[in-house]
Amino acid sequence: MIERTCDTLVECGGYALAAIRLTPHAADLNPESDTLRALRIARGQPSLLWSELEHLRQPTLAVPLDYANTRHGELRIAHAPGENAEFDAAERELLESIARSLAFATHALRERSRQRRRDDQLRQLSRALESSSNGVMITSSTQLDHPIVYVNPAFERITGYTAQEVIGNSGRFLVRDDLAQKGLNEIRACLRERREGQAVLRNYRKDGGLFWNELSIAPVRDESGGITTHFVSIINDVTERITYEQQLEYHATHDTLTGLVNRNLLNDRIDQAILMARHSGQLVGVMLLDLDRFKLINDGFGHVPADNLLRAVATRLAHCVRDTDTVARLGGDEFVVVLGSVADADSVASVAAKIMRNLALPLDVEGKEVFVTASVGIAMYPRDGDHGESLLRNADVAMYRVKEHGRNNYRFYAPEMSHMALDRLDMEGNLRRALERDEITAFFQPIVSFENGRIIGAEALARWNHPRIGMIPPAEFIPLAEETGLIIPLGERILRLVCTQLAAWKRNGSPPLRVSLNISARQFRQQDLPELLTRVIAETGVDPRQLEFELTESMVMHDVENAIAMLRELKRIGVTLALDDFGTGYSSLAYLKRFPIDVLKIDRSFVRDIDSEADDAAIAHAVIAMAHSLALRVTAEGVENEAQLDLLRGYGCDDFQGYLFSRPVPAEELSLMLQNGRSLATLPR
Repeated sequence: MIERTCDTLVECGGYALAAIRLTPHAADLNPESDTLRALRIARGQPSLLWSELEHLRQPTLAVPLDYANTRHGELRIAHAPGENAEFDAAERELLESIARSLAFATHALRERSRQRRRDDQLRQLSRALESSSNGVMITSSTQLDHPIVYVNPAFERITGYTAQEVIGNSGRFLVRDDLAQKGLNEIRACLRERREGQAVLRNYRKDGGLFWNELSIAPVRDESGGITTHFVSIINDVTERITYEQQLEYHATHDTLTGLVNRNLLNDRIDQAILMARHSGQLVGVMLLDLDRFKLINDGFGHVPADNLLRAVATRLAHCVRDTDTVARLGGDEFVVVLGSVADADSVASVAAKIMRNLALPLDVEGKEVFVTASVGIAMYPRDGDHGESLLRNADVAMYRVKEHGRNNYRFYAPEMSHMALDRLDMEGNLRRALERDEITAFFQPIVSFENGRIIGAEALARWNHPRIGMIPPAEFIPLAEETGLIIPLGERILRLVCTQLAAWKRNGSPPLRVSLNISARQFRQQDLPELLTRVIAETGVDPRQLEFELTESMVMHDVENAIAMLRELKRIGVTLALDDFGTGYSSLAYLKRFPIDVLKIDRSFVRDIDSEADDAAIAHAVIAMAHSLALRVTAEGVENEAQLDLLRGYGCDDFQGYLFSRPVPAEELSLMLQNGRSLATLPR
């Protein structure tokens, strides 16, 4: 077009030369050229460069190629030497008209070229986006909630959502309700500050499956660069990488056989539990558990069955504790249980007893029933240590004391274990002297009626007031008393203490109370138990209806017919009978109907988690309903908070006892409670 125009001007217009130069365009630049687009020289003159036109002797006219406020180039016209140097007005107007036409044509051609290049770029970009293995999401930044305007096929493949399902919606749907993620704060800041950023997020596919998204976000600005119109988000599914990293971390901190916490993580868990207990003013219990005679199982069945048994033990231990507690395997047949935020040692003892009962259930090993027992040592924070190492060491000392005393039991650490090194005979001798020197006393834990909120009874609990060590809890000496037979004189002493105290309360005008006493298996099997009871009642003058004897399920189920005969003898005397720890043994409803029982006591192991474990709540509810259908009264043990109290009241439980109302106290303190009219209504809220 340019060459033809120049030819026409020279040949038809009679000019010496005509030249056109187009203003360089970004897409047209060629560093090797001098930007000359066309130059036609007439009448045999040699070709000239544009720069040489300035030095021609003949007169020239420069006409700009302007269109749409843009200069697209310049037209140069030169007369032949000797011709009239002036360009008249008509000639100028004609040349300017030609220049405008050239400018318009150049503009149109350039716009078409730009559009073609833009289309090519968009097609290339579209092909790149469509074929990308990473998800791409483009959102608007000018509309509320940044709606999605485009997603590529990789986005659909990664998330499971189609483009039609997500366009117009906010991209927040990918995180669902999982909003407690640090990375989300970074993405929100990028959107707010309109800048680039990156974060790793937990996102969720359409089918609910989790995937880890390494999200990169960048703003897209308009041609001026001042306004952000869109955001481009690149979605990179890094689930495989994150999963691998998590597996590495998991294997570094967990036992490969059982999946429990290993030694590397255990001290950290204990330190965390101590920190929380320090802030809340509560305690931490650390149990070290060693399976009894596991070597026989390992040698007899081989490593694979023995490993399966260890896995089964790990599962049972995990079911005995809360989700917030820790169960760890140190190696071999040694396990550790960390109980955080406990109110007292009795709560830990309750869990230890629950563990012993669960481990005592038969396990199948190579088609044979195997029974596993364990020796458990317990250390308490802050009494026995203020860090993991000392607590584990002292729990280990206590565990070996259990091993020395016959295994299959639990024992709390006491300083004399390390410093005095009392052996079995020493402990037995001390207990005999304690009975002779009246060091055994009774504490009373009030039993409160749900109906009126008042104290209607109490449970008598043995305590050993050692002259050097101080008050020793029952868990420390009752098992030894059972094993050595000292439980018989010890039980008789507690019975006399209770009856004497009931007589004293009667003389002082206190309201009549029902006091419950625990009967051990050895006591229950004594043929002269009814005679002893009749004699003590006669000597003290108490009403037998004020006495309640608590028996465990396992005790009465050991020999059902003899148990029924003994229970009938006791009922003939006039005392009340309670079945303690109900739900933890093996009794059936058929036998329960045969026993002349008056009261069922719900074990503290169920009450402990009744407000957090649906299974425990269901069991407690069912026990209460079943007991009422059999015309039995129900007492719940171990009530420690208002939530437990409200649930039990709602289930129709009759009575309760626990630290929410009072710990076990000496008789004098219980007397003051009765005199002051202590009740549920007087408790601080």
